[in-house]
Amino acid sequence: MNKLRKSKNISEILFVVGLILIIPLFFAMKTAANSQVASNATVLPTVVNAPEDSSALKPKQPPACTFPLAHTTTVEAVPEEYSFSEPQVVYTPAANDANVEIVEWLPDNQRVLVVQNIKGVNQQTIELFNPETGERQVYAKREWTEQHPSWNQELRAVVYPVKHVLKIVNNIPEFTRQAWVSYGDPQSAQMMVDNLSQPYIVVKPGGKEIIYLKDKQISKRNGSLKELPSKLFDLDQWNYRKLKSGIFPLMYQMAWRPGTSQVFLYSFADVNPGYTFLLDVDTGEICELDLGGWAVVARWSPNGRYLAIDRSQAPDRPVGSTVLAVLDTATGNLFTSEVVPQELGGRHTIGSIAWAPDNHHLLVLGSVLPFPQCGPDCRDDTRLYLVDVISGQVDSVLPEYQFIPNTAGTSLAWSPDGSKVMALCPVRCLISVQRSGQ
Repeated sequence: MNKLRKSKNISEILFVVGLILIIPLFFAMKTAANSQVASNATVLPTVVNAPEDSSALKPKQPPACTFPLAHTTTVEAVPEEYSFSEPQVVYTPAANDANVEIVEWLPDNQRVLVVQNIKGVNQQTIELFNPETGERQVYAKREWTEQHPSWNQELRAVVYPVKHVLKIVNNIPEFTRQAWVSYGDPQSAQMMVDNLSQPYIVVKPGGKEIIYLKDKQISKRNGSLKELPSKLFDLDQWNYRKLKSGIFPLMYQMAWRPGTSQVFLYSFADVNPGYTFLLDVDTGEICELDLGGWAVVARWSPNGRYLAIDRSQAPDRPVGSTVLAVLDTATGNLFTSEVVPQELGGRHTIGSIAWAPDNHHLLVLGSVLPFPQCGPDCRDDTRLYLVDVISGQVDSVLPEYQFIPNTAGTSLAWSPDGSKVMALCPVRCLISVQRSGQ
């Protein structure tokens, strides 16, 4: 009996000890299992907070952009009449001047930011030009690049990208992309950042922020160039068509939407359709716009509601035709127009686009090339058109004058107060504007 009791006591002791050992192990295993379930339930967010090893991610298509007033009718336009004076030549090119690019009017409505290419060399100057006085102020000199500079009103300076060729290996250039700032003296220009992953730098309208893409991040600076917190963002994650720009990685252009933290991020990939994305530079959220094609040139209306693009659909740009497409980001409605009258046979294309301050009129350079009958020395016939994107009305402006487009879409600008237009006709010309009621 005593032996039986001892044996029972020993069994009870072993049972208790077993419980003491097993219970913690049970909870440890349960915790590990719950962690594994949570990990398996995680979905890659559309907010681009890319993991450190984002190279392992398979590129995917961003979600479609949505519109707050989708499927609603666009408001009717208030009829307005514009009158334009004959173009007045305000600058005669110097002997070493090649083509000029008209980038933007400054907020003072007096000066224009231009890029002057130099004959015989692969260089260009960045200048402020006063069309009333003819005064030129050179801010910077750089190697030729198609990426345009921006005026930063906060700094009263020009912010501009530089593409610097380091060396050429097997006829392929190796270069670095940089961001510079100049306050008016080319000799005192300062490099802001080196080794950009994308060539474009954009300044928020008003000059409060500057952004650029570097090291798989959206990098930001405030109006005084102080670095702000960056946001992880890997463009390769959204290259779902696996496009390239020839032998180089795919390059994007950016246009900042006024009054918001969004930029229109777009690309053209040689013979392939490009991308038309809307990116929030504060959150990293990205969505894709369906514009019925891809953008060659893009311009936001002053209030940020409308996005106008020179839209291409053909895979043989620059031979293919393009049209004007304007997206209403409130309703999602898309307005399109060839602009050039259909009775003019040939290839129709859109050149520069310039918004009026009223946010629903556009000046557009529309070109027609008699093709394929046109000879090797034939040039586009380019005229100026006024487009009302609400009513759809298109009017020829100064039809007796020829204008000059360029591939960068920088040959036309409308002053912020609406009183002046700068255009190439074919040299720098100033056009005075009057609006009904003024």
